[in-house]
Amino acid sequence: MAGDRPCAQRGQAIVLVGLLLVVLFGFVGLAIDGGRAYLDRRQMQASVDAASLAAAYDYMTSNDVGHAELAGRDVYATNERLYIGPTCTSTAMTLSCSFADGTNQVLTLSAVAHSIAGVTFNATATHQVTVTMMQTLGAGSTMAIGATATALARRPGTNGAAIQTLSQSCTASLAFGGNGTATLIGDVWSNGSITGGGSSSGSVSGNVVGVCSSPPPPFLPAPWTVSGSQVNGWNMPDPGYAMPPLNPARPNWNSPGCDGECPGTYAADPHLVGGAGCYFLEAGVYDFSAGFTQQGGLVSNELRPPDEPNVYAPGQATTTTLNGDLSGSRVQQISVAAMPGAVPTATVISVGGQTFQLSAAAAAGDVRLSISRQDVVGTVPSGSLVSFRALPQFWDANGLNCGGSFAATAVGNTNNLTAGTWSVQVTAMRWEPYTCGGQAVATPTCFIRESTPSMCKTVTLGSSTNIRVAPTAPVPGAQYLNIYVAQGASCSGLAYLTRVQNTTNSSVIINSSTFPAGWPAGAATPPDQANPPLVSTLPNSDPLAGTPPRGDLANENQCVNPATGANVACSASTVNPGAVIVYIPSGGCVSMNGGGDIYVFSGNQYQRIVLFEPGPEQSGVPNTCANKLNGHDFTSFIGIF
Repeated sequence: MAGDRPCAQRGQAIVLVGLLLVVLFGFVGLAIDGGRAYLDRRQMQASVDAASLAAAYDYMTSNDVGHAELAGRDVYATNERLYIGPTCTSTAMTLSCSFADGTNQVLTLSAVAHSIAGVTFNATATHQVTVTMMQTLGAGSTMAIGATATALARRPGTNGAAIQTLSQSCTASLAFGGNGTATLIGDVWSNGSITGGGSSSGSVSGNVVGVCSSPPPPFLPAPWTVSGSQVNGWNMPDPGYAMPPLNPARPNWNSPGCDGECPGTYAADPHLVGGAGCYFLEAGVYDFSAGFTQQGGLVSNELRPPDEPNVYAPGQATTTTLNGDLSGSRVQQISVAAMPGAVPTATVISVGGQTFQLSAAAAAGDVRLSISRQDVVGTVPSGSLVSFRALPQFWDANGLNCGGSFAATAVGNTNNLTAGTWSVQVTAMRWEPYTCGGQAVATPTCFIRESTPSMCKTVTLGSSTNIRVAPTAPVPGAQYLNIYVAQGASCSGLAYLTRVQNTTNSSVIINSSTFPAGWPAGAATPPDQANPPLVSTLPNSDPLAGTPPRGDLANENQCVNPATGANVACSASTVNPGAVIVYIPSGGCVSMNGGGDIYVFSGNQYQRIVLFEPGPEQSGVPNTCANKLNGHDFTSFIGIF
């Protein structure tokens, strides 16, 4: 019986071997051509790294972008073993070179960022690598290889910008005039001229750099002092900042609301003249369509406490103690323990619940204070705390006397407190926006600002065994005063207890029923104290940024997490609750003629810009006004123009 026989399959092995050879060639091609490409890419990356660094190093000595880019080109050619001179084209900031080496090597060197902070050099190279094995699979005869590197050049002695003007005018780009004194921390840089005319004077902690050669450096001669160099430089490109988010609200200047001035679009120039008062700015964007004129008054978003203390060292309020009992009539001297710091004439001091005024300045180490003749009520015992009110107060600047004050007095005899002396200190507190007042905690839309502490005042309880705390002069911007108390006369161990509205008809009575169970355990302690003034005639400076609850909690160095509203350490993603930005469109102008002062700060949410006037990059109708900024006492713009 004939059996089944398998069909013949001759020739199948040849087909399979052919298919396997294609795959094998693919693997071999990847190994050979891919390996060559990888090694070539590594070499090219090292070459562009060296080129960008060479350009940066050269720039720090030559101060010439074109010269620096040529230095980078030469280093690239050496590392790539390119011995034939390239064909190059150049613009103001870019050099592009093609090398005739058979692989079409192209190198582009660019100064991609050009600012006072430094010049960033970007090196990009491309060329073609010949393919061998992969050609058999239709991959083409070459493959493209590329690499990029970046290096930052910052010349020694370069500082951040205090002032930078983009106008290229050689007659009116930046001019200092009047008879004021300017204190500038950082470089002064102009794309045009810099002149210090009239009786102007001041100091610059940095360099002064202008483009125009007439007049030649030094641009700011004596009596100006400049710590760095005064030299000719180059034009800075417009950084192209985006327009701020404008507020469509239509407030009127000096109208009730916002516990100060409200952000929004102002149709009319506030035009503050001599005799104008104090104006606190709520956080936000201020669009002055018709411009902003100030010839008087004080405008600020600074939140300060009432009765700011004299500060002799960072975070250290000036205090001492009586060296002997204080009593008698027509007293003119007070004996004290050695003074930790100096205080000026006319400083108000607080001791034993009574106030006196110095008739002469006191120096560090002094043990006697000269005061204007005054009767002492009763006897203030030796060892009692002596505290000193800052002179000047922030909101008293320009002779406006808007600074706040508070009183702590003994009253009543219900729900008695422990007899003896108590210490009292207050801070100014407000919500941003002000409509959040009354909430318990901060949220993503409601932020809390709390100022540095006031001077410490003591209250001695006798037959009256309650403490009454009341604002006697409201401090601008505050909604409440947070009250911190401690039993004892040393002003140590203070803890938060309650608060009072920031109005002259408000007060709070502290008695035994005011204290929560377990107090002071778990109660907040006062924020960090202020820092000394930059100059003795100026108000205190704000604390530096810190990790909450330390550091600035109210002003330019305060930072919050916008997702929670909580105070946090500052970073690129945080915002400043009190920040403002002033926007002046085309047709408007800033005109400050020396009779008033403005002290404002911005924040991260506005790119730290404090005054924004649109240029051609931002508007088809740019603002070309010649601004005039001439303060009276201590005008400060903490941010970017």
